[in-house]
Amino acid sequence: MRVVSLCPSITETLVAIGGLRSLAGVTRYCTRPKGMLWGVPRIGGTKTPDVGRILDLKPDVVFANAEENRREDVEALRAAGVEVDVTLPRRVSEVPPAIRRWGERLGTSEEAEALATRIEARLEEIAASPAPPPFRYAYWIWKDPWMTVSGDTYVADLIRLAGGVNVFGDEPARYPAVTPAEALSRRPDVHVFPSEPYPFSEERHGAAIARAFGGSMRRVFVDGDDFCWHGARTLEGIRAVRTLVNSGQPPE
Repeated sequence: MRVVSLCPSITETLVAIGGLRSLAGVTRYCTRPKGMLWGVPRIGGTKTPDVGRILDLKPDVVFANAEENRREDVEALRAAGVEVDVTLPRRVSEVPPAIRRWGERLGTSEEAEALATRIEARLEEIAASPAPPPFRYAYWIWKDPWMTVSGDTYVADLIRLAGGVNVFGDEPARYPAVTPAEALSRRPDVHVFPSEPYPFSEERHGAAIARAFGGSMRRVFVDGDDFCWHGARTLEGIRAVRTLVNSGQPPE
């Protein structure tokens, strides 16, 4: 079995379920698991894959994500006779079935089942526990223009597990462009700034954020991979969102 992964979170998960030996190519953004992808051929970026290079690698299947990767690249591969597996989880509960399917394709169903079961067990524990105190948040994915996430996203569903109420949850666009003033008018308890897709950091952007939103707003900077990568990273994501519970409480 030879496979190519066009999405970093999928690459990480394929390795986690025993697929390292099957990886014939990955993108230049596929860096996890750290230290385990040396020597795996690179086929370009998520938005700029080298289709010819992929065809030269003769994969049995290419794994892609409907948001991370472009439709035209997927269609070009399919037109050349390559099978492309495309996923787009919008809920955390959709991740275990995807992992199981990947395991079936790789011939590593046992390893895939173990990971999928761990995620489902964690979700069952959360469902059986007392509901955490709710907190209102805005999750920022870009600036110039400022962009956030709606409720119809994996990020929002993940934060919901910790009691998060997305102040832009009812927006019809999945990734709406909004203004700081609009966000402040909806009174979030906390503004979340992840390290990707826009590389927000306190050191580089703290002052600009304070000017845009006001210095009194509560903000937290997080590892974006934990919040938006699905698959093996989902377990880390579930742990990470729990830290927002205290961050989301209004200041005394």
